[in-house]
Amino acid sequence: MPNPARASTLLLGAMPSEIRLFRAQLTRKKSGRLAGFPYIAGILRGRRVVTAVTGVGVTNGAMVAALFVHAFRPAEVVVSGTGSRLNPRLRTGDTIISIKTIHHAAGNLTNQGMVYRAVRGPLPGQMTSWFYRPDPQLLRLARGAARTYLAEPVTAEGRTYRPMVRLGVVAASDLFGVSAAKIRDLRRKLNPDLMEMESAAIAQVCVQLGVPHIVFRAGSNRTQPDPGGDYRRLGQTAAAAAARWTLHFISCLAERKETRR
Repeated sequence: MPNPARASTLLLGAMPSEIRLFRAQLTRKKSGRLAGFPYIAGILRGRRVVTAVTGVGVTNGAMVAALFVHAFRPAEVVVSGTGSRLNPRLRTGDTIISIKTIHHAAGNLTNQGMVYRAVRGPLPGQMTSWFYRPDPQLLRLARGAARTYLAEPVTAEGRTYRPMVRLGVVAASDLFGVSAAKIRDLRRKLNPDLMEMESAAIAQVCVQLGVPHIVFRAGSNRTQPDPGGDYRRLGQTAAAAAARWTLHFISCLAERKETRR
């Protein structure tokens, strides 16, 4: 069992591509395994971090997050990755700072679509929500960091532009692709910007265990029933855009931590 000497940031991505840039810039690297799951720790932009891949889906995300939070006792958890674009105004690489991360399959599926509801939690008398908000201090830091961030240009679908970073809503479940009816239901009831497969579960773990968290996701393909081809074409661009923003945020986080010493 790891026994970290000082508080660090747990930095999670669902896929290796989502944390590749972090690991390339780590110094003083130390590799290890926790319950069989590999991680690499080190210094990133002046901040001690532990990086790990959760795998895809809510169960994988929750399992890895819970194990690593318990073992490393991080000061905060940062999720960086991609999501399909439900908001038609978003472009590939545009990054959402999630102000609400939602389980979009939590509740009752009726003929009129989803009815969202809390469910019984692991503790006696506890109900758990179907959405979670980030830590207010981390959100405040992210909002300030966004004002000083100049994104690198990306090229996607025949256009070159600087992707934006802005506040928004992220929805998650184990669905990779969804029907047109589900997309309409999501937009009507939740109006999310992006849809992905891990962050709501990770957010729930963090809230349950009392660890501050924040979620960053960059848009890849548009949300659709069969996104495989478009995701393979656009996912790497989105993952890199989210990672570059996250690096900037980590720099701001390290500066804040140093100032408070």
